[in-house]
Amino acid sequence: MPPAGPGRYVSPVPDARDLTDLHVAILAVLWDRGEATVAEVQQALRGRTPVARKTVATLLARLEERGVVRRRSEGREGVYRAAVKRRAVLMDRMMRLLGAAFDVAPAAGAPRIVASGEVRRGDAARLRALLRKAGRDLGTGP
Repeated sequence: MPPAGPGRYVSPVPDARDLTDLHVAILAVLWDRGEATVAEVQQALRGRTPVARKTVATLLARLEERGVVRRRSEGREGVYRAAVKRRAVLMDRMMRLLGAAFDVAPAAGAPRIVASGEVRRGDAARLRALLRKAGRDLGTGP
């Protein structure tokens, strides 16, 4: 993890830098199921994106090396579970996106977005709806 400094965001997630959308999709399967084998993750991803079993196995092994998932053996097969919380990964990605999109320290991102004049009619209502859905998905909202 890069050192913290003025205006630098330090991730609360173990080595969550550069998580791809496929990494997050794999984590979503683990968050939803609690635990899953490589085959189960691959099967769950089929609806979203076709991905080879070997690719899933490789990505899970790399995520384990980074401390993002944990593995236990069950017979000859590995069973994986997420070692990070969904909220932490989502917040990390959002903070990095805000920091990159607005070239500011992520903590200062939201006020700058609103002040920038880039907010259009209906954006606030759409954002509130997305936040309500995220709260329900995370079990923290109505």
